[in-house]
Amino acid sequence: MTHVLPTYHDRAAELRAQLSERGSLGLVVIDASAMDRVEGEYGADAYEEVRQRLFRLMAEARGKDYRAEDLVTLEGPRGLRFVLLLDRKRRKGTPLGSADLHAVRTRLVTGLVPNLARAAFPYMKTLPQVEVGVSLVLNNPLVHTERLVARALEEALAQAAHERRGELIASRERLQDLIIRSRVITAYQPILLLKDRSLLGFEALSRGARGTGLESADDLFGSAEVHGLLIELDRLCRQRALLSSGRIPSNARIFVNTLPATIRDPQFRGRALIEFLDRAQVAPDRIVIEITEKLVIENYNLFRETMAYFTDLGMSFAVDDVGAGYSGLESIARLKPHFLKIDTALVRDVHESRVNREMVKAIISLGQGIGSTVIAEGIHTQEETDALLSMGIDYGQGFFLARPDPGPE
Repeated sequence: MTHVLPTYHDRAAELRAQLSERGSLGLVVIDASAMDRVEGEYGADAYEEVRQRLFRLMAEARGKDYRAEDLVTLEGPRGLRFVLLLDRKRRKGTPLGSADLHAVRTRLVTGLVPNLARAAFPYMKTLPQVEVGVSLVLNNPLVHTERLVARALEEALAQAAHERRGELIASRERLQDLIIRSRVITAYQPILLLKDRSLLGFEALSRGARGTGLESADDLFGSAEVHGLLIELDRLCRQRALLSSGRIPSNARIFVNTLPATIRDPQFRGRALIEFLDRAQVAPDRIVIEITEKLVIENYNLFRETMAYFTDLGMSFAVDDVGAGYSGLESIARLKPHFLKIDTALVRDVHESRVNREMVKAIISLGQGIGSTVIAEGIHTQEETDALLSMGIDYGQGFFLARPDPGPE
């Protein structure tokens, strides 16, 4: 079913009558124009597909996220800015005020907007920003109705930008407070020998403490990336991972995710490093520095020159997310890491996907050629486990094998 929405210009006569009768209308703009890039990158058909998804979601939200009698229009033809013109309050027929509009905004932001953002997938892998702003259209019989709505729309867009800036400031302050107060939780997920579930080590996984608003890893590291605090957060997570490792067996390796800046961090070199490891009671030969394939390739020369410092201390080096979409196997081979961790996307349904199996086999062959231990990440089923074993993979991790243990908060 094809959905069609009018523009507010098309409903000018109706709006003029409502303004004349009521004196004002509430206006809410839902700005999904960040999805415009779909048309430039994938063409008009893909763009229209996304628009139809948005129209369908808006129709499904009627009567739930906004009232059935509210008027839903577009700013302009073929656009992605939805303009909601709201009826008066149900009780007493009184006009909507600013506080009412902000309550509507909150309801839309928490309910409808996340669903709208997902409408751009798979054309946009990262969720686009969908802004919501509010304003009032006040009746003025001396001015054309379209101009009154246009002015209120401009005010609503400015208000949305203001809200976004305020939310960004609050988000940055929450993250800064988390870092200053070391409010991260380290969960350790076992890495096991697949055939008998004996232990190789644990990967240290970080998340924000309860009450920080950054409890998931995606929220925590996404916020750090937005605010340019990835290095500060990475340093904290690395420190907490090693300092908290006393609760795992002393013969287990500790896989610690790090950024390229790690190997330049003065707190992770020289005497400062030795003193820190003594305080954490962790021998260097238990530590595996784990860096994603993408970052290894982007910083190849840096790693080639400096990883010897850490391996000379006894530490090991793992490349994470191998096969995640970066053609860097040749570069990885020259680095000869101790471990190769196959990306979760290749492990998913490997027993059914011929393409995944062939890519996994290529990584296994690479590992055998350079003497690296291959680990499969994100194992979720017995069928995946059996397929990986049959291909010659010895080690794995994932929810099917063992969930991360967050320990005491």
